[in-house]
Amino acid sequence: MRTGIATMLSLALAATVSTQASSQEIFGAKFTHQLTPPEFCSVKKSKICSWTLMEAQGNAGHETAPRDGRIAKIRLVACAPRGSFVLQIVRVKPGTEKAKAIRTGPVINYNGTSRNCNASKNFDIEEFAVDVPVSKGDSLAAIATEIRFMYNPGSGPSIMFDPPLAEGSAFRGTKLASGFLMLQAELAP
Repeated sequence: MRTGIATMLSLALAATVSTQASSQEIFGAKFTHQLTPPEFCSVKKSKICSWTLMEAQGNAGHETAPRDGRIAKIRLVACAPRGSFVLQIVRVKPGTEKAKAIRTGPVINYNGTSRNCNASKNFDIEEFAVDVPVSKGDSLAAIATEIRFMYNPGSGPSIMFDPPLAEGSAFRGTKLASGFLMLQAELAP
């Protein structure tokens, strides 16, 4: 009988752990496409821009935070050499190319790998622990002078702001487009 109870407890614990692992709430890219060369902030006003994720590459419908909460992890696929950016949480006005910064920080320093520059699958994914509040419907953005975690098939689907979005400012529009940010966030349970 003790063996039966121990087995049932083990199965219940395993079911709980697998349910928790499968209930990860992730928004942003799915990392299913080869990276393109780095993208630079090309408008010469400030040489630093905000790139705002508008479409989640390979993960359509998961561009924004699914609920209020805290981002626990940021993941990205980057091409070498290393780089850095400031994570930004933005709110996009539905149906427009207007956004405003809700929260800025932390700084993320990534390594990138040469393998990711040419790989078309099984990418080296970098993960960063963060603790960033987010509201349902908010999007990810990155402030930098260049982005090495981009898939750009032409123009769009991300939007770029030069100068970067400033926290506390009103919604601002842009005509600058960019590729897919290969960036993803995981909410804390």
